[in-house]
Amino acid sequence: MSARWLFRRLFDLVFVMWFMATVIFFLLRVIPGDPVLMLLGMDQVSKEAVAILRTEFGLDQSLLSQYFLWLANIITGDFGVSLRSGIPVIDLVRSALSVTFVLAMFALLIGVALSIPLGIAAARRQGRMTDLALTTSALFGISTPSFVLALLGIYIFSVTLKWLPVAGYVPFLEDPLEALRHMVLPSIALGLVSAGILMRMMRRSVIDESGEEYVRTARAKGASEFKVFYGHIMRNALLPYMTLVGIEAGILLSGTVITESIFALPGLGRLMIENILHRDYPVVQAAVFVITAIYVLANFLIDFLYTVLDPRIKVK
Repeated sequence: MSARWLFRRLFDLVFVMWFMATVIFFLLRVIPGDPVLMLLGMDQVSKEAVAILRTEFGLDQSLLSQYFLWLANIITGDFGVSLRSGIPVIDLVRSALSVTFVLAMFALLIGVALSIPLGIAAARRQGRMTDLALTTSALFGISTPSFVLALLGIYIFSVTLKWLPVAGYVPFLEDPLEALRHMVLPSIALGLVSAGILMRMMRRSVIDESGEEYVRTARAKGASEFKVFYGHIMRNALLPYMTLVGIEAGILLSGTVITESIFALPGLGRLMIENILHRDYPVVQAAVFVITAIYVLANFLIDFLYTVLDPRIKVK
């Protein structure tokens, strides 16, 4: 790995984050609705009260002044305060991201745990009934929206069997067991969708690698089937699979709005949507910036791991 490649990738990372921050800043300003009027209420509001709040929030400055001030602040990690609550935005985002992170990791763990063995089983029985059943199940998981699985899970396990809570969130530090009970249904609802996507990738990768020339050469040299499969086929099949895992992690970490809303989880997606509706600029800008950072960092890490794990990839 060369320093030139690393510098170029870091430059791309910073550029994408700046570009998305700029887009969301100006996009929020063209959405109809004044945050000050929404905060005070539309009826019987004096112009003096509106002017005072606009000055306090810095909304009386020119658009470019607000933009450059915001860019300067985020470099130091200062995302301002919420227009609605007055709470520092960084605290709101940190709290929401911790919830989304736990949910995303559980969902991704379910997706990976199911997709690898099922994808391998489908690939090694290509064209048989096992393969047909598994690929059909994967298509069902991909085609079914997570909110449908969420509602179905609530009906079966919460309403009918009364095994799990319907909704709500409990921090792990307060009660780990109760926190796990509240995370089971949303994690499964998201994890099954990810499992379907990842399983198809694993199946396709194993099938493609199994037909490569180096596999036939290894068998011709007398290598055991175990060594051929796990030492050669799986090692290369995991590379494209790993890329998709990184993308799925980015999607899950960016906030799953509908699932978080159904289960009343105070996550990042729900935070962003609620504050878009109230035109709380600082919170929305920070949330989108964090989401962008997650995506570009995930892609950067995937590219970095590729250069480490695959000697065929040469970077300059």
